[in-house]
Amino acid sequence: MQPAAFSSPPRSAALLRAPRFPILTLDERKLTPALGYVFSKKWIDPCESLISILWKFEKANALPGHVVARLMGPDIDPYEGVVPQLGLIDIRRLHESLPVPIKTLHASLLQPTQRRRCSGVFRHCRRCMAHGYHSVLHQLENIYACPAHHRSLETACRRCGYEAPYVASVRLLEAPYRCAYCRASYGGQGWTPNTPQPMKAEYRKAFTRRYFECYFG
Repeated sequence: MQPAAFSSPPRSAALLRAPRFPILTLDERKLTPALGYVFSKKWIDPCESLISILWKFEKANALPGHVVARLMGPDIDPYEGVVPQLGLIDIRRLHESLPVPIKTLHASLLQPTQRRRCSGVFRHCRRCMAHGYHSVLHQLENIYACPAHHRSLETACRRCGYEAPYVASVRLLEAPYRCAYCRASYGGQGWTPNTPQPMKAEYRKAFTRRYFECYFG
């Protein structure tokens, strides 16, 4: 009697048709995936601060704060952080990872000539934070209310009273739209890449107009 012939079972058609996704590899020299990050410049609103942009970037790619902090410059200590100010941030290094115009990144930073007029603590509008937005204008000390919502800007957490330093560090980057100390919300759920909400036209105009008044008026 001839021995029975055995063969491996055929692979199902479903498995053969299943898409194959690339595996992102980490470039340790730049701390960026070799195949790039996920981000859209359409997610950015007028006069948005660098902190706000990095929060969106972090949430869209599920990145830890120390990786995001290193994107601002190779010599920046992620835990000590850096003030988001022009001249202290490596804009071109950021531009390599974020498909965002250099002009937009430039506008997201505090201007050196305005340094004494800028608050050293994080200032926010709760209605803006509910939509995942923070403006560089919110940090100017001569602006007391949000240009769009006309609500007084806040600095202290309503739960614990903590005032976060306006420094792009791991502590602030890993608490998007929340208190960096107790993690209480600064207002609403913030922003997610699945449900981006474009800013109303009237708010866009209000921020843009105020920006030009402050820097070019």
